[in-house]
Amino acid sequence: MEVNKLNLVLMGTNKDVIDKQRTLLSALDIIKNEVVCQSIIDAVSKYMADENTIVILNLSANGLHELKFLEVLPNKKSSMIIIGEQSNVELLTQALRAGVKDFIDEKEYEDKLLGVTSNVIKNVTHNFNNRKVGQLNVFITARGGSGASFVASNVANLLSKEKEQKVALVDLDLQFGSIGLNFNMMPKYTLADAVKAIDELDNVSLEAYMLKYNDNLSLLLPSTSEILLHGDISPSKLESLLALLKVNFNQIVIDMPRLIDPSFSMVMERADHITLVVQQSLAQYRDALRLVKIINKDLEISLDKIVIVINRYDPKSSFRIEDLKSLINHDKIYTIASDYEQVENASNLGVPLSESSGSSKIVKDLKKLAQVLSEVDFKKSKKSIFRFFGFK
Repeated sequence: MEVNKLNLVLMGTNKDVIDKQRTLLSALDIIKNEVVCQSIIDAVSKYMADENTIVILNLSANGLHELKFLEVLPNKKSSMIIIGEQSNVELLTQALRAGVKDFIDEKEYEDKLLGVTSNVIKNVTHNFNNRKVGQLNVFITARGGSGASFVASNVANLLSKEKEQKVALVDLDLQFGSIGLNFNMMPKYTLADAVKAIDELDNVSLEAYMLKYNDNLSLLLPSTSEILLHGDISPSKLESLLALLKVNFNQIVIDMPRLIDPSFSMVMERADHITLVVQQSLAQYRDALRLVKIINKDLEISLDKIVIVINRYDPKSSFRIEDLKSLINHDKIYTIASDYEQVENASNLGVPLSESSGSSKIVKDLKKLAQVLSEVDFKKSKKSIFRFFGFK
């Protein structure tokens, strides 16, 4: 993250003090800054959820109450500098409880504010530059009806169940996207809306365009009513959206339509894994071979990034897994068991299969695939005799 992407917010109720501080910090002219002169409790929650923001908070006469409010405020990601009465032990203690490390005495801010703020900026940019960006997993059907959207939806949901795995599920089929049906969700704001506004979006505002399914899983969906051509979405703006998603999420799962165009090429080139979903038929196997050749030869993407999944796998079928390995000359092939009734029931309910049939063979296969693609070590639940006595 470049320093000029940071937002510096000066907050307090004394306009003269705020103006003087703004002048002191003018040496940091590469930083955007805002001034808030109003009730701190009314204003602080607006800014605390953005990790790109540094808040300089001038405590009022009601400073203890303000810090107690800050302590219980959820989703605190911003860095904060407090200016107040440093000799007040109760204020200092409450600031520590609220997670604030930088406390400047109100009588010394003219000497210390610039130095302290500069150090906070260095820490924020260092942490960001050393942060691992999210993995991009693309799912694409080798031929219509193979179940790629089903596989993508369930892999995303399974990943979201793992600790510290924040997951974005994106449906890039602008005309016939069906991901929302798998979660019984309809978008208020769409993928096209997010792309259109991408130049103004940041880490916080991006999530306003997404539907939250659970604490860790958010969906970005196409319109269910508006007809768009894939050329209506700029590849460069879509690329910017993917970059922002990779900063915000540990895992990004994309359901990609089988349509070779500039956006397809861009997404494929940036993917960490590309999963082709097929079924057991000659037509499906031949289309998978053609798609692998396009991705590997024409787009010059390594075969190591390509994974093939045989959905609704029947070990008794005449089209065996060995046949596909031989045809494509590729051994990263996995299978998902066949159980039409369970899948149909989950689809009709609008819930991921892992929630309606968590112990089924299909879910076990999906979990194995999710683990391979994400490189996340799924935690197995450990049964213990202590649970019988009410202990965890």
